[in-house]
Amino acid sequence: MFPDSDKCEEFPKTESEFLSAPSENELSLSINSKALSDVPSDIIIKSKIKYGSRWDAFKGLLAEYSKSTSIHGIRYIFEIHRPFYEKIYWIVLMLISLYFATSLIRESYLKWMDSPVIVGFDETLVPVHKIPFPTITICPEIKMETEVFDFANISQQIWSEIEKYQQFENLSNITDEDLQRFLATLQTCESEVFDRFAPYMPKNLIFDVPQNLLDLAVRTNVTMLFGKWNGRFYFCSNLFKYVLTDEGVCYQFNGLDVEDMYRELDYIPQADRTKIDYNNYFDGELPPFNNITGAWSLDNGYVGQGFNSYPQRMVLTSSRNGLVVILNGFEHNFDYSCRNFKQGYKVFLNSPESIPLTTGNYILVPHNDEVLVSIIPHYVMSAKNLHDIEPKKRQCFFNDERYLRYFKSYSQNNCQIECLVNYTISKCGCVKYWMPKPTAIPFCSLEDVFCYTNAEEEMILKIQNQTNAKIKDDNVKVMCDCMPSCNSLDYDFEISASYYNMEKTIIAWRETYEHSDSRTARLIVYFREPQFTAIKRTIMFSISTLIANCGGIFGLFMGISSLSIIEFVYFFTMRLFSNLRQRRLIKKKLFQQD
Repeated sequence: MFPDSDKCEEFPKTESEFLSAPSENELSLSINSKALSDVPSDIIIKSKIKYGSRWDAFKGLLAEYSKSTSIHGIRYIFEIHRPFYEKIYWIVLMLISLYFATSLIRESYLKWMDSPVIVGFDETLVPVHKIPFPTITICPEIKMETEVFDFANISQQIWSEIEKYQQFENLSNITDEDLQRFLATLQTCESEVFDRFAPYMPKNLIFDVPQNLLDLAVRTNVTMLFGKWNGRFYFCSNLFKYVLTDEGVCYQFNGLDVEDMYRELDYIPQADRTKIDYNNYFDGELPPFNNITGAWSLDNGYVGQGFNSYPQRMVLTSSRNGLVVILNGFEHNFDYSCRNFKQGYKVFLNSPESIPLTTGNYILVPHNDEVLVSIIPHYVMSAKNLHDIEPKKRQCFFNDERYLRYFKSYSQNNCQIECLVNYTISKCGCVKYWMPKPTAIPFCSLEDVFCYTNAEEEMILKIQNQTNAKIKDDNVKVMCDCMPSCNSLDYDFEISASYYNMEKTIIAWRETYEHSDSRTARLIVYFREPQFTAIKRTIMFSISTLIANCGGIFGLFMGISSLSIIEFVYFFTMRLFSNLRQRRLIKKKLFQQD
């Protein structure tokens, strides 16, 4: 008998989501049964995620991710109904692709780490008026006039006494002034000459070496008769300023003023502070130059300057518009007892922001020769975005990255000289007569010459050893670390020479030649070409290039893109959190239902 419909028992209603909820045994059977191979994979994946064990849920999430991702091969590995041998096939192929992808990415990364900068030729030619004419330093071998001081005669007197008595006590009554001049000049002589006299010289004699050398130096208009620059004739005293170097007193054209070179004027007390006026020529019929305005630096070039600029530059590239200097020396001033047999002039070329290194290459201009020097600029420019790369990787310093104590501008020359100055001070407590120095540090006396000579040799040897060690171990630090400047300007040159006879030239001009023992030479310096090819340092591998390379490699071998990474993060964060939350709700309601 069926009960009346009015008395039928009412069962509790359940939500539609739980009407198909299987029991635990049924769930295990449905998930693991091989008989369900025809069941759509989406249903199985969702069942695993919602009702399976933690391991089944994890595998279900992987299967769900594999069906959605763009990464090649993953869907075949985690696909539910895919045969086992096909999965092995795709695992092997994916491992091979991953190996090649990681190998190529590693090579790109190492290239970015080791050599992110490339140095090549600039795309366009640079006209010579964009760069300054070189600073030309002329150092005559004649250091004094015999009428003022006869070094050969004084040295002979001193050496005669040394040979006779094995000591020097000034028995020939050489004046204190001449003795001071002899000792000052001795510091500019060849090392063999200095080593022969120095042990016997008085050690307690205090005198001003730079001032004595300046007092003895041959006047500018005597050692250089006249010059020509940019088509105008000058007396050389209106073109050149004296400068102290390791060669003694030299004469410099187109160098920066002292206040533009050094941070403090006291660092170089003996300096020529004359302002050169390039309108001070003696061709009265020629129009004057415009006034000098604006500024120049290696980083920014010429800013707001016209034809008459500071430092000077050339527009026309010919020997007529370059620098022409008539050099002059008298035979009675030739000195073989201090200097060596070379008589003439040493000429150094360097960029205006640097001081000349007299230990470097020089041009020898002998007497009775005409020497033509055609300049080929070596100009290195660096892209501004190189600031993003550390100096060690790009192998250069920008001017604002390396502070020098004595110099306003960084250059490799200035850095090397400052390094030598600091090392000499630390070893000897003094500096050589031509070096910049703090006010409290004295110039080295005669007894300290051996110290600063040994200090220079010791420093060079130490830097060489450290550089050799750095080849094997990149962590070794090189003293001073004077890397090149990122924006640098050097001057290569080609030389041609021929015989030059000033006496016959003047006679041919129907003039009278006044000096019988005068020996002249002519120096001509000019740019060889109106344009030149600059060197440009640019970024070869930036961060964006590295990312693009890695993305291209992953895309080629694995099909991975930036969205693939975002998709991976999404599935294993937000999607995982959502699945876990659903599992907890289902278990909670199943527990309440039971």
